Amino acid sequence: MKKFEFKKLVTVTNILIVILILIYILDRFLPFPSGYDGYNAWDDESSPVFNYIFGSCGGLLTNYMAVGSTLVPNGLALYRRLTNMFLHGHILHLIANLVGLYFIGNYAEKRFGWLTYVLFTIVSFVEGFITDPLYAAITSTPEEELLAIPTMGASGGIFGLIGVTLAAIFFDIKSFKKIDNTTIIVSAVYGFLTTYVVSFGWTTVCHNVAMILGLIIGVIIILPFFLLKKGKFAPQQVNGQTEDNNAN
Repeated sequence: MKKFEFKKLVTVTNILIVILILIYILDRFLPFPSGYDGYNAWDDESSPVFNYIFGSCGGLLTNYMAVGSTLVPNGLALYRRLTNMFLHGHILHLIANLVGLYFIGNYAEKRFGWLTYVLFTIVSFVEGFITDPLYAAITSTPEEELLAIPTMGASGGIFGLIGVTLAAIFFDIKSFKKIDNTTIIVSAVYGFLTTYVVSFGWTTVCHNVAMILGLIIGVIIILPFFLLKKGKFAPQQVNGQTEDNNAN
């Protein structure tokens, strides 16, 4: 019987997963300060049981970390473009991203190392600025109306990791065989669920635009690394001379 090695579980991805869970719990269930009049996710039309099970209650951290013009203080502050990716609106949102991050994130981290979460951060930050204006243009929805709704979630960053992986496979098709079947299946299911089920198509702020942008930005960021260093089109030194692989 193969001995289980606990240290293999200690990855940046898994540490991030623990952080996301802790932040979700604190955000949903921290008691509000006396006289608090900020954002409250409690749904008065649903039963208390529903609110607690699906995490609709609370939202103390959302008020200070998510993006939204109605949040105080200064709901559109620059730092919120980073902190909002640590938040999740409800339990299904959290579970979907945790599963996707565990499989996709761990594979990307194993292959790219520290670059994985530099990329994750960049994608989440950049797509946060583009999503609302683009979505508003596509759907003819006033941008002010979109900005009024608290925006949160790590989906854009995770799609960025998928974009990186797809770009890597393009330049090294043999690497596809090294991806375990579970990761491939989870990536496909995650992409489908977050795009067409969790986000209900184009009808919510957690929508396809953020996912697609994350995918595109991830590919754009990683492509230069393959073109210059690892791609099949990158020049190699052969007998002291530069030879273009494309000539083979």
